[in-house]
Amino acid sequence: MPTPRSNGPALSIGLAIRNGRESVGRCIESVLSQDFADLELVVSDNASDDGTVETVEEYARADRRVKLSVNPVDIGSHENMNGVLAAARGRYFRWISADDWLEPSCLSAGVRALESQPDVIGATSWFTIHTADGLTRYEEYAGEFPTSPDPARRFERMLWFFHAGDAKYDPIYALYRRDRLMRSHRIRPFERTDWLLSAELALMGPIVHVYERLAHRTRDYPVGSQRVALRRRLDPVRANTLPTTPQRLSRELFALAVAADLSEQQLRRCRRALLPFWAKEAARVSRARAADVKHQLLAC
Repeated sequence: MPTPRSNGPALSIGLAIRNGRESVGRCIESVLSQDFADLELVVSDNASDDGTVETVEEYARADRRVKLSVNPVDIGSHENMNGVLAAARGRYFRWISADDWLEPSCLSAGVRALESQPDVIGATSWFTIHTADGLTRYEEYAGEFPTSPDPARRFERMLWFFHAGDAKYDPIYALYRRDRLMRSHRIRPFERTDWLLSAELALMGPIVHVYERLAHRTRDYPVGSQRVALRRRLDPVRANTLPTTPQRLSRELFALAVAADLSEQQLRRCRRALLPFWAKEAARVSRARAADVKHQLLAC
């Protein structure tokens, strides 16, 4: 990975990629064409074998802001995401996936939100979801985000968002102060590591919302054996241990609250918020298992 330096750009975008040749050009161009130019795009290729490296190398030759490194073996998406964060030099940081892209004012809007409010640690925006069938959907939710000065309230709101629908909120792909991300546990070997990191960040400080649709996310929804393959992509070494029970996930979330140095009253509120969270998560896991069984029966 590139070695971080203190005299870096204002903003770093981290792109952890494996075999994304078909979509990475659109992603890179959306970053390089932003109206906020003081940035770097830190790309870490994870042993691609489809021509991804050659494609990114072309962009790196044309624009010095593109920094490419190549992992000789597949270390998994989780570790690769941690790698681009560690290599970043900017005051602000945002992850992006190879099949996602940004509107031209996405980064400048996030930077303005952070620079105008020193106590804020991150900035989200509305986004559009694109699926493999060519359909798009979005939800311009205008309710309460984790912006409260009270960390327990931010924790409560983040837990609520986890089961509110995936078009409503996208905290992992937000713009953050990089030093706050570096103080976190970052991406951990859990299937719901994004929830753990989002809750941890919400406990650290307010995450404001920019009420504009500024990002595009491409998503699929694996079932059955596809879910097993996804875990291998996330972490080829620990794929079998990634699934986390609702009980363990709730314990990990509460441990984050305990570590956040909250008052006893705030900690009690966090514990109470985890009760409905656990019930919703148990129901979600049950539905996922039922869907897997149905998928397997139809495949027979």
